[in-house]
Amino acid sequence: MLFGHRINNLEDWGRIYQDRDAFAPLVSYIAGKHGIAYPGIGKCTPGSNGVFRVGDYIMKIFAPEESEIGGEEDFQTEKFGLERANRLQIAAPKLIASGRVYDRYIFRYLILTYIEGESLADLSGKLSAAEQFDIGRRLREIVGQMDTPCERFNSHVLFGRMAEERWKAFPEGFRREREAYLKTRQGKGEVFVHGDLNPDNIIIHGGKEIYLIDFADAMAAPIELEMAAVICGGFRFGRDYLRGFLGDYDRTALTEELLYGLLAHDYGANIIRDNIGDPGRISSLSELRGRVWAPLCGK
Repeated sequence: MLFGHRINNLEDWGRIYQDRDAFAPLVSYIAGKHGIAYPGIGKCTPGSNGVFRVGDYIMKIFAPEESEIGGEEDFQTEKFGLERANRLQIAAPKLIASGRVYDRYIFRYLILTYIEGESLADLSGKLSAAEQFDIGRRLREIVGQMDTPCERFNSHVLFGRMAEERWKAFPEGFRREREAYLKTRQGKGEVFVHGDLNPDNIIIHGGKEIYLIDFADAMAAPIELEMAAVICGGFRFGRDYLRGFLGDYDRTALTEELLYGLLAHDYGANIIRDNIGDPGRISSLSELRGRVWAPLCGK
């Protein structure tokens, strides 16, 4: 047996998922299976799955079903997103191998090339206005190439159970208003969206090249969901990023696009909480609209 720990629920997984000693036998076995030298496990930014650096590679080991968050769908989603990005020559890690290990649990895994660089989160506060503008411009080019119609996979569904749990942080009146709003509005046509373009998933390599990582939340969905994630979360409404990403834009129209994207996004509640304000203090859609409008106007 390669993995000697018990995983019966999310709490168990949360204690162990980045424990390098616990996963070392499994990581070593997978590396050997694919002819990859195993120098040990290096440090890596954690996510919700096990993410380990092995030399020039990243090994992502997905949470098993017993963790209450894992399963085949998450594995297939990220695999599809990476394969598509590689095929379209989008700046992303190369998918080297994928598979499953049947041990105490079924461990699904991906092996990717390691992207050397700094995340946009790490660079925050260090970039000049011109550098922010250029990052915004180049990211728009990547998104324009990536967010296009694709074969159906993991289509976005409104009011999913896990997503609705997150919206419980908002007042009941807000939640009723949101539900009514989404039932009477429709986004633009479905395209491939990365789904989680936050600053940790935007890597700047060599001070110039931009890479996207972590396609675990990729889906077929209206483009507004991507716009909300990148503008509110990735750029945090930074004016120079926005000028590069959007050029001249209609603030009123953009506010409405972002409002729809936030309210429909599976992680919209989290994006609002982390970048806009305390959910418990946002009592209406009108108030949220105002909080989105203000930074777009430089207020």
